[in-house]
Amino acid sequence: MALKHWAMEVRAQYLLLPVVLSLVGGALAYHDGSFDALTFGMFTAVLVLLHVTVNTLNDYYDDVYGIDRAQTMRSPFNGGTGMIQAGLVSRRQVLAMAIGTAVLGFMIGMYLVATVSWALLPVLLLGMGFALFYTQLFARNMLGEVSAGLGLGVLPVLGAYLVQTVSLSSGAVVLASAAGLLTFNLLLLNEFPDMEADRIGGRRNLVLSLGTGKAAWLYVLANGAVYGILLLFALLGEIPALSVLGLLTVPLAYRAASAAFKGPEGREAFVRGQQSNVLVVLATQALVVVGICLTAAL
Repeated sequence: MALKHWAMEVRAQYLLLPVVLSLVGGALAYHDGSFDALTFGMFTAVLVLLHVTVNTLNDYYDDVYGIDRAQTMRSPFNGGTGMIQAGLVSRRQVLAMAIGTAVLGFMIGMYLVATVSWALLPVLLLGMGFALFYTQLFARNMLGEVSAGLGLGVLPVLGAYLVQTVSLSSGAVVLASAAGLLTFNLLLLNEFPDMEADRIGGRRNLVLSLGTGKAAWLYVLANGAVYGILLLFALLGEIPALSVLGLLTVPLAYRAASAAFKGPEGREAFVRGQQSNVLVVLATQALVVVGICLTAAL
Protein backbone atom coordinates (compact mmCIF):
# COMPACT_ATOMS: atom_id res chain seq x y z
CA MET A 1 0.00 0.00 0.00
CA ALA A 2 1.58 3.29 -1.13
CA LEU A 3 1.98 5.94 1.53
CA LYS A 4 0.42 8.50 -0.81
CA HIS A 5 -2.74 6.40 -0.96
CA TRP A 6 -3.08 6.48 2.82
CA ALA A 7 -2.34 10.22 2.85
CA MET A 8 -5.27 10.66 0.48
CA GLU A 9 -7.47 8.27 2.46
CA VAL A 10 -6.98 10.07 5.78
CA ARG A 11 -7.32 13.43 4.00
CA ALA A 12 -3.93 14.63 5.20
CA GLN A 13 -4.62 18.12 3.87
CA TYR A 14 -7.35 18.52 6.48
CA LEU A 15 -5.18 17.45 9.41
CA LEU A 16 -3.91 21.00 9.72
CA LEU A 17 -7.27 21.91 11.28
CA PRO A 18 -6.78 20.02 14.59
CA VAL A 19 -3.26 21.47 14.85
CA VAL A 20 -4.58 25.01 14.40
CA LEU A 21 -7.36 24.40 16.94
CA SER A 22 -4.82 23.13 19.45
CA LEU A 23 -2.69 26.21 18.79
CA VAL A 24 -5.63 28.49 19.59
CA GLY A 25 -6.18 26.92 23.00
CA GLY A 26 -2.46 26.54 23.67
CA ALA A 27 -1.68 30.13 22.70
CA LEU A 28 -4.37 31.48 25.01
CA ALA A 29 -3.04 29.32 27.84
CA TYR A 30 0.45 30.69 27.14
CA HIS A 31 -0.94 34.23 27.22
CA ASP A 32 -2.58 33.41 30.55
CA GLY A 33 0.68 32.09 32.01
CA SER A 34 0.51 28.30 31.60
CA PHE A 35 2.14 26.28 28.83
CA ASP A 36 3.98 22.97 28.62
CA ALA A 37 5.27 21.97 25.17
CA LEU A 38 5.14 18.20 25.77
CA THR A 39 1.57 18.33 27.02
CA PHE A 40 0.65 20.48 24.03
CA GLY A 41 2.23 17.96 21.65
CA MET A 42 0.43 15.01 23.23
CA PHE A 43 -2.96 16.71 23.17
CA THR A 44 -2.42 17.77 19.57
CA ALA A 45 -1.62 14.15 18.71
CA VAL A 46 -4.96 13.09 20.24
CA LEU A 47 -6.79 15.64 18.10
CA VAL A 48 -5.03 14.55 14.91
CA LEU A 49 -5.68 10.86 15.60
CA LEU A 50 -9.37 11.42 16.26
CA HIS A 51 -9.62 13.55 13.14
CA VAL A 52 -8.22 10.63 11.16
CA THR A 53 -10.85 8.45 12.85
CA VAL A 54 -13.62 10.77 11.66
CA ASN A 55 -12.26 10.95 8.11
CA THR A 56 -11.79 7.21 7.69
CA LEU A 57 -15.11 6.25 9.31
CA ASN A 58 -16.78 8.79 7.04
CA ASP A 59 -15.24 7.14 3.98
CA TYR A 60 -16.12 3.67 5.29
CA TYR A 61 -19.78 4.37 5.99
CA ASP A 62 -20.26 6.50 2.89
CA ASP A 63 -19.19 3.47 0.86
CA VAL A 64 -21.48 1.19 2.90
CA TYR A 65 -24.47 3.49 2.32
CA GLY A 66 -23.60 4.07 -1.33
CA ILE A 67 -23.09 7.82 -0.93
CA ASP A 68 -19.63 7.96 -2.49
CA ARG A 69 -20.66 5.59 -5.28
CA ALA A 70 -23.48 7.99 -6.17
CA GLN A 71 -21.15 10.99 -6.09
CA THR A 72 -20.87 12.92 -9.36
CA MET A 73 -19.39 16.21 -8.12
CA ARG A 74 -16.34 15.05 -6.18
CA SER A 75 -13.67 17.69 -5.48
CA PRO A 76 -10.74 18.00 -3.04
CA PHE A 77 -13.25 19.42 -0.55
CA ASN A 78 -16.28 17.13 -0.82
CA GLY A 79 -17.49 13.80 -2.09
CA GLY A 80 -15.18 11.49 -0.18
CA THR A 81 -11.71 10.40 -1.20
CA GLY A 82 -12.81 7.84 -3.78
CA MET A 83 -10.03 5.53 -2.60
CA ILE A 84 -12.32 2.60 -1.74
CA GLN A 85 -14.26 2.95 -4.97
CA ALA A 86 -11.00 3.00 -6.96
CA GLY A 87 -9.83 -0.20 -5.25
CA LEU A 88 -6.72 1.48 -3.83
CA VAL A 89 -7.73 0.60 -0.26
CA SER A 90 -10.26 -1.92 0.97
CA ARG A 91 -13.23 -1.15 3.17
CA ARG A 92 -11.74 -3.46 5.82
CA GLN A 93 -8.40 -1.62 5.79
CA VAL A 94 -10.13 1.72 6.19
CA LEU A 95 -12.16 0.44 9.15
CA ALA A 96 -8.98 -0.94 10.74
CA MET A 97 -7.32 2.46 10.39
CA ALA A 98 -10.33 4.13 12.01
CA ILE A 99 -10.35 1.73 14.96
CA GLY A 100 -6.59 1.89 15.41
CA THR A 101 -6.43 5.69 15.50
CA ALA A 102 -9.43 5.85 17.85
CA VAL A 103 -7.83 3.42 20.30
CA LEU A 104 -4.46 5.17 20.20
CA GLY A 105 -6.07 8.58 20.61
CA PHE A 106 -8.10 7.33 23.57
CA MET A 107 -5.01 5.84 25.23
CA ILE A 108 -3.00 9.07 24.94
CA GLY A 109 -6.03 11.04 26.08
CA MET A 110 -6.49 8.86 29.15
CA TYR A 111 -2.81 9.30 29.99
CA LEU A 112 -3.36 13.06 29.99
CA VAL A 113 -6.50 12.66 32.09
CA ALA A 114 -4.57 10.59 34.65
CA THR A 115 -1.48 12.81 34.76
CA VAL A 116 -2.91 16.30 34.26
CA SER A 117 -6.51 16.47 35.44
CA TRP A 118 -9.67 14.38 35.50
CA ALA A 119 -11.43 17.54 34.33
CA LEU A 120 -10.26 16.50 30.86
CA LEU A 121 -12.33 13.30 30.93
CA PRO A 122 -15.64 14.83 29.75
CA VAL A 123 -13.83 16.55 26.87
CA LEU A 124 -12.17 13.28 25.86
CA LEU A 125 -15.34 11.20 26.09
CA LEU A 126 -17.42 13.72 24.17
CA GLY A 127 -14.70 14.00 21.55
CA MET A 128 -14.60 10.23 21.18
CA GLY A 129 -18.37 10.15 20.81
CA PHE A 130 -18.39 12.76 18.05
CA ALA A 131 -15.51 11.02 16.26
CA LEU A 132 -17.03 7.55 16.38
CA PHE A 133 -20.67 8.37 15.66
CA TYR A 134 -20.56 11.41 13.38
CA THR A 135 -21.24 9.61 10.09
CA GLN A 136 -23.66 6.86 11.08
CA LEU A 137 -25.62 8.82 13.71
CA PHE A 138 -25.28 12.60 13.70
CA ALA A 139 -24.93 13.18 9.94
CA ARG A 140 -28.04 11.06 9.29
CA ASN A 141 -30.20 12.92 11.82
CA MET A 142 -29.82 16.65 11.11
CA LEU A 143 -26.96 16.99 13.60
CA GLY A 144 -23.96 16.70 11.31
CA GLU A 145 -23.06 20.37 11.14
CA VAL A 146 -23.61 20.97 14.87
CA SER A 147 -21.68 17.85 15.91
CA ALA A 148 -18.80 18.84 13.61
CA GLY A 149 -18.75 22.31 15.14
CA LEU A 150 -18.67 20.86 18.63
CA GLY A 151 -16.33 17.93 18.06
CA LEU A 152 -13.96 19.57 15.57
CA GLY A 153 -14.14 23.12 16.86
CA VAL A 154 -15.39 23.84 20.36
CA LEU A 155 -14.03 20.81 22.24
CA PRO A 156 -10.48 20.90 20.78
CA VAL A 157 -9.97 24.54 21.76
CA LEU A 158 -11.43 24.02 25.24
CA GLY A 159 -9.36 20.87 25.71
CA ALA A 160 -6.14 22.48 24.49
CA TYR A 161 -6.63 25.27 27.03
CA LEU A 162 -7.80 22.99 29.83
CA VAL A 163 -4.88 20.59 29.48
CA GLN A 164 -2.54 23.50 30.22
CA THR A 165 -4.46 25.42 32.89
CA VAL A 166 -6.72 22.74 34.48
CA SER A 167 -9.56 25.29 34.47
CA LEU A 168 -11.50 27.20 31.85
CA SER A 169 -11.71 30.94 31.29
CA SER A 170 -14.28 33.11 29.57
CA GLY A 171 -11.71 33.81 26.85
CA ALA A 172 -11.34 30.10 26.12
CA VAL A 173 -15.10 29.74 25.80
CA VAL A 174 -15.25 32.72 23.44
CA LEU A 175 -12.53 31.42 21.12
CA ALA A 176 -13.96 27.90 21.26
CA SER A 177 -17.34 29.27 20.17
CA ALA A 178 -15.76 31.04 17.20
CA ALA A 179 -13.92 27.84 16.29
CA GLY A 180 -17.15 25.86 16.43
CA LEU A 181 -18.91 28.24 14.05
CA LEU A 182 -16.01 28.08 11.60
CA THR A 183 -16.03 24.28 11.52
CA PHE A 184 -19.83 24.33 11.23
CA ASN A 185 -19.41 26.46 8.11
CA LEU A 186 -16.60 24.29 6.77
CA LEU A 187 -18.98 21.36 6.62
CA LEU A 188 -22.03 23.38 5.57
CA LEU A 189 -20.53 24.74 2.35
CA ASN A 190 -18.98 21.40 1.43
CA GLU A 191 -22.43 19.81 1.62
CA PHE A 192 -23.77 21.90 -1.27
CA PRO A 193 -22.36 19.70 -4.09
CA ASP A 194 -23.20 16.50 -2.18
CA MET A 195 -26.96 17.09 -1.97
CA GLU A 196 -28.08 14.37 -4.37
CA ALA A 197 -25.58 11.77 -3.12
CA ASP A 198 -26.49 12.54 0.50
CA ARG A 199 -30.19 12.21 -0.30
CA ILE A 200 -29.62 8.83 -1.96
CA GLY A 201 -27.51 7.66 0.98
CA GLY A 202 -30.07 8.62 3.62
CA ARG A 203 -28.29 11.59 5.13
CA ARG A 204 -30.32 14.44 6.58
CA ASN A 205 -28.55 17.78 6.83
CA LEU A 206 -29.23 21.50 6.81
CA VAL A 207 -28.51 21.98 3.12
CA LEU A 208 -31.04 19.30 2.17
CA SER A 209 -33.55 20.69 4.65
CA LEU A 210 -33.17 24.41 3.87
CA GLY A 211 -32.10 24.34 0.24
CA THR A 212 -28.98 26.07 -1.01
CA GLY A 213 -30.47 29.57 -0.92
CA LYS A 214 -31.33 29.59 2.78
CA ALA A 215 -28.21 27.57 3.60
CA ALA A 216 -26.13 30.29 1.93
CA TRP A 217 -27.68 32.89 4.24
CA LEU A 218 -26.96 30.64 7.21
CA TYR A 219 -23.34 30.43 6.06
CA VAL A 220 -23.11 34.23 5.95
CA LEU A 221 -24.71 34.60 9.39
CA ALA A 222 -22.33 32.08 10.96
CA ASN A 223 -19.27 33.78 9.49
CA GLY A 224 -20.60 37.17 10.54
CA ALA A 225 -21.03 35.83 14.06
CA VAL A 226 -17.40 34.69 14.12
CA TYR A 227 -16.10 38.14 13.21
CA GLY A 228 -18.56 39.80 15.56
CA ILE A 229 -17.45 37.57 18.43
CA LEU A 230 -13.77 38.36 17.84
CA LEU A 231 -14.36 42.11 17.63
CA LEU A 232 -16.83 42.39 20.51
CA PHE A 233 -14.94 40.31 23.04
CA ALA A 234 -11.59 41.85 22.13
CA LEU A 235 -13.13 45.27 22.83
CA LEU A 236 -14.55 43.94 26.11
CA GLY A 237 -11.14 42.60 27.11
CA GLU A 238 -12.30 38.98 27.35
CA ILE A 239 -9.78 37.84 24.71
CA PRO A 240 -6.38 39.36 23.84
CA ALA A 241 -6.79 42.61 21.90
CA LEU A 242 -4.85 41.52 18.83
CA SER A 243 -7.15 38.55 18.34
CA VAL A 244 -8.92 40.93 15.95
CA LEU A 245 -6.23 40.05 13.41
CA GLY A 246 -8.63 37.24 12.56
CA LEU A 247 -10.83 39.81 10.83
CA LEU A 248 -8.28 40.06 8.03
CA THR A 249 -9.93 37.05 6.38
CA VAL A 250 -13.18 38.91 5.67
CA PRO A 251 -12.39 39.17 1.91
CA LEU A 252 -11.94 35.40 1.76
CA ALA A 253 -15.24 34.92 3.56
CA TYR A 254 -16.92 37.19 1.02
CA ARG A 255 -15.55 35.09 -1.84
CA ALA A 256 -16.79 31.88 -0.21
CA ALA A 257 -20.21 33.42 0.46
CA SER A 258 -20.49 34.51 -3.17
CA ALA A 259 -19.90 30.90 -4.24
CA ALA A 260 -22.56 29.73 -1.79
CA PHE A 261 -25.19 32.04 -3.29
CA LYS A 262 -24.28 31.07 -6.86
CA GLY A 263 -24.51 27.37 -5.97
CA PRO A 264 -22.45 24.37 -7.03
CA GLU A 265 -23.66 24.32 -10.64
CA GLY A 266 -20.72 26.48 -11.75
CA ARG A 267 -18.27 23.86 -10.58
CA GLU A 268 -14.93 25.64 -11.02
CA ALA A 269 -16.15 28.82 -9.32
CA PHE A 270 -17.70 26.83 -6.49
CA VAL A 271 -14.49 24.87 -5.89
CA ARG A 272 -12.65 28.19 -5.61
CA GLY A 273 -15.27 29.21 -3.06
CA GLN A 274 -14.67 25.98 -1.14
CA GLN A 275 -10.95 26.72 -1.17
CA SER A 276 -11.63 30.18 0.23
CA ASN A 277 -13.83 28.60 2.89
CA VAL A 278 -11.00 26.33 4.03
CA LEU A 279 -8.66 29.33 4.14
CA VAL A 280 -11.18 31.27 6.22
CA VAL A 281 -11.32 28.46 8.78
CA LEU A 282 -7.56 27.97 9.01
CA ALA A 283 -6.26 31.51 8.46
CA THR A 284 -8.76 33.22 10.77
CA GLN A 285 -7.64 31.04 13.66
CA ALA A 286 -3.97 31.16 12.71
CA LEU A 287 -4.17 34.96 12.75
CA VAL A 288 -5.89 34.81 16.13
CA VAL A 289 -2.97 32.72 17.39
CA VAL A 290 -0.51 35.29 16.03
CA GLY A 291 -2.49 38.07 17.67
CA ILE A 292 -2.56 36.28 21.03
CA CYS A 293 1.19 35.67 20.95
CA LEU A 294 1.91 39.27 19.95
CA THR A 295 -0.29 40.53 22.77
CA ALA A 296 1.57 38.28 25.21
CA ALA A 297 4.92 39.61 23.96
CA LEU A 298 3.99 43.28 24.27
